[in-house]
Amino acid sequence: ALGVLLAMGIDARRKVSSSMPKNPHELKIRVVEEGLKAAKIEFGELASDPLKAVSCVGDPMIPAFAGLVLGAAHRVPVLMAGGTQMGAVLAVVKSFDHQLLNNLAIGTTQWIIEDEDADLKGIIAQIVDIPVLAADLDFSRSRFEGLKAYERGFVKDGVGAGGAAIAAMAKSRGKISAAALLEEIERNYERLVA
Repeated sequence: ALGVLLAMGIDARRKVSSSMPKNPHELKIRVVEEGLKAAKIEFGELASDPLKAVSCVGDPMIPAFAGLVLGAAHRVPVLMAGGTQMGAVLAVVKSFDHQLLNNLAIGTTQWIIEDEDADLKGIIAQIVDIPVLAADLDFSRSRFEGLKAYERGFVKDGVGAGGAAIAAMAKSRGKISAAALLEEIERNYERLVA
């Protein structure tokens, strides 16, 4: 995500999150700068060519997800679920059809929003003013150390966990709470690790 954002002129240095408690910003910046240099791309040079940005320094998930968002947002409101990688997806979406942006929001977890070593809202603000929502999940009382690890800064989101939680809470009009989600997550976690 960092490479695509920089290639498209979005200053995401030291703003992209990590699944680890200690965000390796310097390593990420060095690797991305090497990639940009090898591709002969300057900061912002590909602002109007997102597919080239992705092909040079990106993840194939970005245009794939952007395509899904573009297709769906013509018909229904779309909650883009994920962390700072959604910034790169949003930048690609904007470059193809900025009129759809009013039909988008980003859903993530409070672990992403509260991460002092990342800045999802700062990335998104450079692209467009859309809602950024966070599910206030709490795994501190979980029976499982693997889930408690979220509270210690590991993972932070994961496969759209925040967006899925927000959608469940909204669809149920609040009948599904963070506590109810934790109970169900633990039930599934136990089946997976048993």
